[in-house]
Amino acid sequence: MPIPVGALIGSPRRLITAIVLFVALDLSVLVINLWLAERLAQDAVAINLAGRQRMLSQQTTKALLLARSATSPEAVSIAEQELQAAFGLFDRTLTAFAEGGETQGGDNESVSLQRVEADAARIVGKARAIVAPFKALLAHERQAGLPDAAHYAAAADYMVRNNREILSLMNRLTSALEHDSVSRARTLRAIQTGAFALALINFLTIVFGMLHQFRQVETDSQRWRELARHDPLTGLTNRKAFTETALGVLGRAEVDGQSGTMLMLDLDGFKPINDNFGHASGDKILIALAACLVATARATDVVARLGGDEFAILCPHLHGDGDIAHFCGRLIAAIEALPATVCPGGRLGVSIGVAAYPETGYELDSLLGQADKAMYAAKQAGGSRWQMAA
Repeated sequence: MPIPVGALIGSPRRLITAIVLFVALDLSVLVINLWLAERLAQDAVAINLAGRQRMLSQQTTKALLLARSATSPEAVSIAEQELQAAFGLFDRTLTAFAEGGETQGGDNESVSLQRVEADAARIVGKARAIVAPFKALLAHERQAGLPDAAHYAAAADYMVRNNREILSLMNRLTSALEHDSVSRARTLRAIQTGAFALALINFLTIVFGMLHQFRQVETDSQRWRELARHDPLTGLTNRKAFTETALGVLGRAEVDGQSGTMLMLDLDGFKPINDNFGHASGDKILIALAACLVATARATDVVARLGGDEFAILCPHLHGDGDIAHFCGRLIAAIEALPATVCPGGRLGVSIGVAAYPETGYELDSLLGQADKAMYAAKQAGGSRWQMAA
């Protein structure tokens, strides 16, 4: 249970105890997150391999039929190789489901499966019972001294008769594994939510206790106000702070008759990366992109994350086609040069829309709107390029 605020007041020892408790709860949430991620990854592999079993069963049947109808030793040899590869992997994976162990993954790398339980175990047992006579029949026919194509006649007939049942069992296995994965995820998330709630309550208790004991309300308020001006993921200026800063810069520029440029940037192909590799990979890209923009921008530029994968850069005194082209080219090159460890889906691209002032006026909303239209025009033109507002 969290320590009451009243018990914290005037008791540094109890305050330290509450902080230690918060750290412990926070670490427990981290451990649960890692455990959940690992377990879900294992479940995803198992589900994918169960789906692959259907394909391998059909490949086995196809190879047997080809071997039985082959008219030359070469054709028999090709079909036999396909049979050994397909059924060998099918049988090895089925054994790994039943007993736990290694098999070959979709990327031809070795993967370890845990022994299935409950309904999934019963399904695997039925499938192994069907496959066992086939394995014995296949071995017997291969030693029977028949012509090459005839070796596989009975085995092919057996698989044709039982293939539909095997496919049905593999479909049921996939469904059972999916059901087990969802149940585990719900349980782990419930534990995770409870631990997080306790950590949050304890954290709030610590904050209020410290405020009451050390009388630092104003200092903490200033700190939180500063955090509210920055994007929590990238550390860049957020939309609110960018609006305030840009209005000041543009107001002075209008009075002094100065020129400059507003840039709107949007990543190309960011959503598929989030969908295929997860939001953690997407966040990693956004953090690296923010650092890249800050490193490429000039000291006088204002770099901000407006939301999602949309960024803006206000560039005072950047004017003229040549200078703008050079600056945008540097940005595109820097983003495309991000390492593969940051961009799991391959090279990253960016579309940039440009609106210059005073040509487009000094109104912030107008500049952002024109730059946004130009950015979408660049994206529709194929991305990885910049476009000047018309």
